[in-house]
Amino acid sequence: MTATVAATAAPLKSRMLRAAGWLAGGTAASQVLRLASNLVLTRLLVPEAFGLIAAVNTLYLVLVLFSDLGVWQSVVKSDRGEDPRFLGTAWSVQLVRGAALALIVLALAAGLHLGAAAGAFADGTVYADHRLPPMMATLALCALLQGAESMQLALAQRELRGGLVARLELGSQAVAAAATIALAFATHSVWALVAGTIVSALARTLASHLWLPGRAPRPCWDRGCAREIVGFGRWIFVSSILGCLAANGERILLAGAFDAASFGVFAIAGALLGAVASVYGTINGHVIFPSQSHTLRTDRAQLSRVYVRVQQIADLFLGGVAGTLLVAGPWVVRLLYDERYHAAGWMLQCLGLSLLAMRHQVVEQLMFARGQPGWVSANNALRTLGLLVFVPGGLALAGQAGAIAGVVLSQFASWPLSLWFKRRQGLLAWSTECWWLPAFVGGMATGWLCDRLLALQLPH
Repeated sequence: MTATVAATAAPLKSRMLRAAGWLAGGTAASQVLRLASNLVLTRLLVPEAFGLIAAVNTLYLVLVLFSDLGVWQSVVKSDRGEDPRFLGTAWSVQLVRGAALALIVLALAAGLHLGAAAGAFADGTVYADHRLPPMMATLALCALLQGAESMQLALAQRELRGGLVARLELGSQAVAAAATIALAFATHSVWALVAGTIVSALARTLASHLWLPGRAPRPCWDRGCAREIVGFGRWIFVSSILGCLAANGERILLAGAFDAASFGVFAIAGALLGAVASVYGTINGHVIFPSQSHTLRTDRAQLSRVYVRVQQIADLFLGGVAGTLLVAGPWVVRLLYDERYHAAGWMLQCLGLSLLAMRHQVVEQLMFARGQPGWVSANNALRTLGLLVFVPGGLALAGQAGAIAGVVLSQFASWPLSLWFKRRQGLLAWSTECWWLPAFVGGMATGWLCDRLLALQLPH
């Protein structure tokens, strides 16, 4: 029995490390490419353009997550996830969802237009801008393209084939970046950013069908498979709605209070923070969730060991980066962007603290793997409630600074529930819960050293 456990654990550990290496490297390369593209685009376009595209992308993402049925998670989790009929049914569900999402996007664009015409939005805010509705309508095409993505992508995630996923993501992003920069150089218009979003979706969908190995399943319908997907997906649906509001609610709220230029500067700070969060989020979703699901299917006795190890690694990473940004965040912006965007520096300092709140995303993946997504929904509900309370309150008390402080504070609202879940599962050990603290202090020391060195070379 011991030999069997060791034989099972060793391949899983090897696959986890290999997948994590590919995804971390691929995501890091993706963020470098995104940053390089962003640096070029900020010199070709005005801050208002980034405020508008941030609002459009946020609203679209809200609709995407509001319609999320957890198709990919079902493929990863299910014992039938490699069955062609299960995959064909999953793809059929995804295609229908893509078409419905496209119609909803068009309806939202019409609503934005009518609302602006009726004076429903405050003058000078992002929602009152006449360019927003047509930009929103264009993204209906993205919904159709994403609905047509091959189920081979979900299979690659299930099988921890991180190299394939990383290369596909990076390739589609490179194509989109080149198209966006070329159009921005030629037109100096915000529409270059919209076109880049569509090109990215098109490249990803084509690559999923033409580049990934294996015979792709055909759309079909199996009632048993559909019941399993929808049954699991109803909790994913609820969790995605609340998770979307928890993760993006601040942009929805702030777009109705900031002008396009200020919102564009906030979007730059958010993009820099997102570069870090994306690396963590990719590994969390594509490695930690499949590995915990695999452990639950094959050797539950090893689950505690797997969970504790990945939580410790996450704490060291998140704590170190959060501490560094708290001290040296303004230098990141100052070194990369011109003075029009320097206000993003203090925003990045504050927002960096929210990385600490992300440490419990590890246990949220365990909640999904155990088939208990209701706990994730409750966590997201707490974060959403925090946004609704702290962001408007902070805005009223201290303007932009207060609103951003409210964004950070709201992300910690789910900590008590996550700790309670871990206690119920026998996973709460205070000796491993504080690994983030020395990492945070070390990050602050690193940030202070960078601040001193840069201050000597580039005095204010």
